[in-house]
Amino acid sequence: KVPNKYQKLSREDARKAIVSDMDQSGNLDKIEDYTNNIGFSERGNVPIEFYMSEQWYLKMEELAKPALKAVNSGEIKFYPAHWTKTYNNWMENIKDWCISRQLRWGHQIPVWYQKNDPKKLHVSVNGPDDPENWIQDEDVLDTWASSWLWPFAVHGWPNSDQDLTTFYPTNTLVTGPDIIFFWVARMIMAGYEFLDEIPFKNVYFTSILRDEKGKKFSKSLGNSPDPFDLFKEYGTDATRF
Repeated sequence: KVPNKYQKLSREDARKAIVSDMDQSGNLDKIEDYTNNIGFSERGNVPIEFYMSEQWYLKMEELAKPALKAVNSGEIKFYPAHWTKTYNNWMENIKDWCISRQLRWGHQIPVWYQKNDPKKLHVSVNGPDDPENWIQDEDVLDTWASSWLWPFAVHGWPNSDQDLTTFYPTNTLVTGPDIIFFWVARMIMAGYEFLDEIPFKNVYFTSILRDEKGKKFSKSLGNSPDPFDLFKEYGTDATRF
């Protein structure tokens, strides 16, 4: 619990107050400058503050094995082939995946806590039969934990219908090399885990569009042309490709 005297203070003012109190109480050993890498929010462009919290993790080591074998055996081919090295580096050193996010949108974590005993959990797609006695986890899935299902979820999975049997697996995926691990690798892992089959046979990696300073086109940086202007001049298909 935050002491009353520090409540409602900004993080900057709280730090100063804590340092002052430690100094006055004789508990401050020294103050020194140090170099640190500070992350900034991609949306608000403000410093990211880290704090301890409970999150949901997915074990990845076993999931990675068949996906790693599929690419290195040639069952799935990368074009250009040199991106296989990047893929292997990620997959051979894979870490457990934090799949929970504290956002107001997304697929909600399918876990419920019993109201009278929060240590008791219920995990299912549809939830408990007595929902009045349970509280669902407020976190949502990482967006990649939703999009790794894309190759088969768009065809009616988990229901087995004609679209799924006709269009899965597909032949070709065209994407950017900056999301090899975030999306490509995870779709391959999901394909094996849920359908025991690769999601695609060929992956073509496109170039990354950059500005005159070499920075990747980004909406947040404002260094890319308005796509609607390009649509008017070249059409949607030409712009997309």
